[in-house]
Formats: sequence, C-alpha cells, structure tokens
Amino acid sequence: MTLRTRQPVWSGALTDSLAGIVRPAWRPSALTTIKAIHTVIFATIGGAILLVVWDGLLQSPRRRTLVAGGVVFVESAIYASNNQVCPLTPLAEQLGARRGSVADIYLPEWFSTRIPIIGGSSMLLGIALNAWAGLRQRTTSDGHTPHRWIL
Repeated sequence: MTLRTRQPVWSGALTDSLAGIVRPAWRPSALTTIKAIHTVIFATIGGAILLVVWDGLLQSPRRRTLVAGGVVFVESAIYASNNQVCPLTPLAEQLGARRGSVADIYLPEWFSTRIPIIGGSSMLLGIALNAWAGLRQRTTSDGHTPHRWIL
C-alpha cells in the first residue's frame, strides 16, 4: 500500500523560511530536535485523548477533562486546516528526514495511516461518555445541581 503525500495548506511558508535559516552543519541536530518535539506533541495528544476517554468511562468529568479536550480540539483544528498535515512533518523532511511523520517512525504503516480515525473515534467516544456523565450529574435525587462542572 502506498501513501499519498498531502501538501500542507499554510505551513509551507513557515517551514520553508525556518529550514532556510538552519545552517547545513546544524541540520542533523535541528532534525533531532524537531523529531523530539514532534514526538512529545504526538504523545501529549494521545495522552489527552486517553484522559478524556478514561474520565468518561469513570463517569467523572473534571476540569482536566475539559483542558485535555481543548488541547485535542486545538491540535485537530491545526491538523485539519493544514490539509491533514502536521506543520512539523514538512519541516523535518526539509531538514533531511526521509519521512517526517512521527507515526511513521514508531508505528507500522497499517496503524499509522489509521491514527486520525482511531484518535477521532476515541475522542468522540470520550466526549459522549463525559456528556452522558454530565447530564446524569445535573440533578441529584434531592433536586440540587452538583457543582463539578463549574470552572
């Protein structure tokens, strides 16, 4: 199975200028740094999705659930608005990486190509579970509204 390469919509101008200022002697170090940052971001987003699902499964929505969901939403907006290309992927490739995607580095192709579907489905499940928990917590048996969702 061959992957079609997506072209970024807006990040190309940023990555071209950033890659252009990196001296050739610094490119290996810059590439390692970009891959490390990319990996941390990737793991953070995955952890945030898992946290939203976990809190939903526990029927225990909290502020951290809202923060984690916000992080995933912002990342998803950036990813979707750039033609489903992480802005760091082309930068890594411009600095010399054969493939700039974090998923391609650590995961088999059959799984890495499905990460948006798996992550998106998991996030939707987490949102639904947390919404259900929030609705159930709205009113207690005595008719009072608990204050768990108040920021």
